[in-house]
Amino acid sequence: MKTKEELRSLFENGDKPVQEDFWALLDSYWHKDEKIDMTKIAGLENGLPRWNDFHAEIDENGNATLAPLRVMSIFIKQGTLHIPAQFAIASGISNLFLVDSVITIGVEAFSSNQLKSLTIPESVTTINDRAFSSNLLETITIPANVKEIKEYAFAYNKLSSIYIVAGVSKIGPNAFNYNPGVNTVILDSNTQYYSNSFDPNTRVIGGTLISES
Repeated sequence: MKTKEELRSLFENGDKPVQEDFWALLDSYWHKDEKIDMTKIAGLENGLPRWNDFHAEIDENGNATLAPLRVMSIFIKQGTLHIPAQFAIASGISNLFLVDSVITIGVEAFSSNQLKSLTIPESVTTINDRAFSSNLLETITIPANVKEIKEYAFAYNKLSSIYIVAGVSKIGPNAFNYNPGVNTVILDSNTQYYSNSFDPNTRVIGGTLISES
């Protein structure tokens, strides 16, 4: 079977292709009336995949590896309003794509995963307890429509910066705690927070501290 480069060279300006050249061109593509052997389709060489079938890849050193299988992405369908509690807890998620129809994110919805980045849609109003705790998040921006961030929502991550807009009215206990890499957080004067809403290493500027007495 000739490669694309070889076929192109047969039909350059000034060339006079012969019968065999045209046949080679035709033989290099599937005709719409032909049935394609499943074993010749990338990804289906081993037949239709089953839920519990895992086919190891080969790394650059010739070793068997399952690394590609550890990258899992979840795409939330447009029109979704609520993410249920424990929706994808400890599911090995590396990428999450939320749509701009989501209003609430439930308790522990995406806790204990491998998320390194996250975009929260403008439509979200409530981020519930431990919704994104125990991930690998490095930065986070809270959009304007979010009114409340509940307990441990973003605790135990790797945050180095947090941007919280003025619309947030309340930040729950330990919401951003256990992220010692965050040096400073600036809050609007109307944003209420607890003494442990942020890591002890984090300097909080502005906001209103909730009395716990």
